[in-house]
Amino acid sequence: MKKTSLLLSLLLLLSFFSFSQVTKKGLSHIPAAPKKQGQVQIMILGSTHFGQDQYHKDQPHADLFSLKRQQEVAHLNKLLLKFKPDMVMIENTPEDQAMVDSLYQLYKTDKIKLTDLANGRSERFQFGYSIAKQLHHDRIFGVDYYESVSNRILTNGKNIEQYQNALTAFNSVVRDVDKTYKEGTTSLKDFLLYINHPQVLDFTYNVIYMTPAKVRNGQFTNPPAQYIDTAYVNKNYIGAEFVSSFYEREMKIYSNIVTTQLAQKGKRLLVIMGQRHAAALSKIFVNDPQYRLVPVQKYLN
Repeated sequence: MKKTSLLLSLLLLLSFFSFSQVTKKGLSHIPAAPKKQGQVQIMILGSTHFGQDQYHKDQPHADLFSLKRQQEVAHLNKLLLKFKPDMVMIENTPEDQAMVDSLYQLYKTDKIKLTDLANGRSERFQFGYSIAKQLHHDRIFGVDYYESVSNRILTNGKNIEQYQNALTAFNSVVRDVDKTYKEGTTSLKDFLLYINHPQVLDFTYNVIYMTPAKVRNGQFTNPPAQYIDTAYVNKNYIGAEFVSSFYEREMKIYSNIVTTQLAQKGKRLLVIMGQRHAAALSKIFVNDPQYRLVPVQKYLN
């Protein structure tokens, strides 16, 4: 009995030694994560779309062209300039790049003002164009991938109430601070700090990219035919299909960011996108060892 136990112990020890050697040899082929000082730094500023009507039409306190808000824009940009980005990326597609280049050159050379543009209140102009101009950048880069997919297409299925309740809670959280911003009692900086707070970004990610996957056995309501081919949608996994339609866009935006960075060899990226994109991109980039995510709070605070 003792001999058997001893033999088993020896076999286990040899097995462990062999496994350790194989593991060590195998792991040696996996590239080590880059050192922090060698990583590309990326700051993602999530924003609402200030150029939309609800942020200026009949909402004077929300209008970024108002004197008070322009002062806040200047202060915000001054803080972001301390990050010293060598590339600024905005929510235009790469297919729009020629238009972006042309418009930016006109703005950079003072041939047009943002007030001359119908959408001049937009965050991509107020923050992106302004910061790039102050840093004397030659270009601004469009990295968006456009797909017209809405929350409104997921309206039925088993467990749909879990998604609807989460969406209602999220809308309530955002609506409160949005209301105080439009009333003029919340500053631009505090508004952006709030929607970029890690807890709010996590909540956004959970509502849009996690909770819907709990919905099963349903069908989309009026899906955009040019973006969703219902012939290939598995109704049994309707919630997961919904998530994939959103996440596909985020991965394509991620691809645009990293391939643009690789082509231009940038080291400090400022990406200005909608808040929902910021929630997803933050999760993606935190898992890419080539990049170091810099929180907005580090500079805006």
